[in-house]
Formats: sequence, C-alpha cells, structure tokens
Amino acid sequence: MSEYQYYEFQAIDRPLTTDEQAEIDKLSSRAQVSSSQAIFVYNYGDFRGSAEKVLTQYFDAMLYMANWGTWQLMFRFPKSLIDPELFEPYDLPNVITTTQTANHVVLDININEEEGSSNWMEGEGWLSKFLSLREDLMTGDLRLLYLVWLRMAPTLDEDAVEPPIPPNLEKLSRPLKSYVEWIELDPNLLEAAAHTSPSHQVADIKLEKWLPALTEAEQQKFLLKLVKREPQVDLQLISRLKELAGVGKSAASLTPGSRYFSEIQLIADSLTKKKQQKDQKAAQLKRTKYLETLSLTEDQTWQQVLDLIAVKKSKSYDEATVLLQDLCDLAKSQGRLAAFSQRFEKLRASYSSRPALMDRLKRININ
Repeated sequence: MSEYQYYEFQAIDRPLTTDEQAEIDKLSSRAQVSSSQAIFVYNYGDFRGSAEKVLTQYFDAMLYMANWGTWQLMFRFPKSLIDPELFEPYDLPNVITTTQTANHVVLDININEEEGSSNWMEGEGWLSKFLSLREDLMTGDLRLLYLVWLRMAPTLDEDAVEPPIPPNLEKLSRPLKSYVEWIELDPNLLEAAAHTSPSHQVADIKLEKWLPALTEAEQQKFLLKLVKREPQVDLQLISRLKELAGVGKSAASLTPGSRYFSEIQLIADSLTKKKQQKDQKAAQLKRTKYLETLSLTEDQTWQQVLDLIAVKKSKSYDEATVLLQDLCDLAKSQGRLAAFSQRFEKLRASYSSRPALMDRLKRININ
C-alpha cells in the first residue's frame, strides 16, 4: 500500500484574513486554502512544520489521517467557554490530551494503531461531519471522549476501569455515529458499554427568565460583544444564564465508571455470539425457502447444469458447480441423496476428460 496522509483544518469562530491565508499557503505547494479551510494531501513527503501549531494559531478544528493507522481529531476552544477540568476524567496518555494557550484550550484526540486499518478510507469529507461535536463538548456532552476510551481500551489494559459514563450512549447523534464509523469502533462493544448509560432528557429551562439577573455591566458587555460580532456570544450568554439558574453542564449527571474493560468485553462477546447465531438461523431459513422453490424446477435445473457445462468456460463451470451443490442440498433435505449421487456420478463419468470441470466438481459437499 502506498503512503497516504490527509490534513484538514477548519475555521469556525471567524474566517481567515487574506494575510493568514497567504501564510498557510506557504506551507506546501499542495495546499488548498480558503477563508475557512485548508487541506493538505501527501502520497509521499510530509507536512512542513507543526500541524498542531497551525491549528492553535489559525483554526478551530483539525483532522489528520494516515494509512499506517492514525486517526487524529483536534478542537480549539475559547477559554471563556470551556473548563479543561471537564476533560480530565478521560485523559489518556498520548490519546486524549489537553493543552492551554493564553486564550484557548486545545483538545487532542489521537488514535494510533500499528496494524493500521483493514478497511482504509480516505480523509475527505469526514471533518465536516464532526464539527458540531466541538459545540457539544462546550455544552458538556462528553460522549465523544467516552467513545475514544472504549476504542482504545483494548490496547491499554483489560483491567482498566472505565471513566465516567455519559448519558444517552444508546442514542448517538449523527456526528457521533459517523465518528464511530470513522474510528472503526466495534458496535457490539458500544452496545455493551451503553447498557449502564442513563437516558437523559435535557431539561426545558426558561433561561430568558434569568436575563434580569444580569448586572447592567454584564448586559453592556454582551451587547458590545454582539455589536463587534465576536464568536460564540450566544454560547457565552447561555453559559452565564445557566450559571445564574444553578444549572451545571451535563457532566454533573455522569454515572461513575465502575466496570473493568474486561467485563464490558465479555458482554460484547456474548452479544456478538447471539447476533451470529441469529444471522445463521436467518441464513438457514433463507436457504430452506430457496430449496423449496428449487424443488419445483429440479428437472430444469439439471438441464441448466448441462447447458452451462456445454459452454466450456470457467465462469460457466463455476455456475454449474453452484447449481449442483444446490441440487445436492435439496436431495439431502428430501432424503434422496442416493438418487442424486447416482446421477452426479454419471455426469462426472461423461465429462471426465475435462480437468477444469473435474476440479470444480470435487468441491461439492455430498456427505
């Protein structure tokens, strides 16, 4: 497999200036730069400089993928809108880390696997699906971080104790479902983990009732921010009104983690086994119905086998072999295997001079 690296940056809170776009464009001749986005794709070579520094200086979100097994998603938050302590229970060395600058908190989610992906996808189009997760995190929805822990726990320690369990893991939003697909999280593992996640309805709080509680200075401050078109003024105001109403973020409703990962894995294994048994039963039922239909056209199917053999092509031999196996299974289900075997041996004798056909007929499971 050839080398593949994909970098994408998104500006959310404000567009890039012309000068900023020019600076980013200098980073690579491969750059695709606009006022809200920058994309770099490499099939050889590497990104010049630090992608993390580019994010911190210019952008609010970054996605990086490499086909040797890296899935990285980073968000930059205004310090006024995020409490970095919110992320601390989910910190994983080299996987989920938080850093701070003078004005921002930066969350880095970096999944690396030595074996890479068995179903590799290109990076284009993924970041746009994840952008709303940034606002979710700012409002206290930490399901993304729990999903990352669940994805990486098998590589850490079977005795690792799960972090706090966010509500509504059984009802993921579309962006979270996309993220699960992107990082290839086992759906049975997710279902097992979600069993202890409470279903939580967001309370319908009339925040407008708390507007009079704002001091005159606060009201003037928010109006000034609005006039200056500062980013996220709505979220800042909502956060302040919630504070006045005594309503915390959803982190307050987290269920403390108490299970070892190995316990969750056992539940997931049981779910996998049950689903496999269900699939096998459904496949058997489908096969039975097919054979019942085949019994109505058995003589025509034998003739179809002869017609396919007469074509003398590999594909026709393959099709004839499939039909013969179907006829064999039909005979077994009806207790007429001896009659089928007699007719089958006669057919083999008639075409014994065709080695390609003989090789295929050996694959038919008569017993």
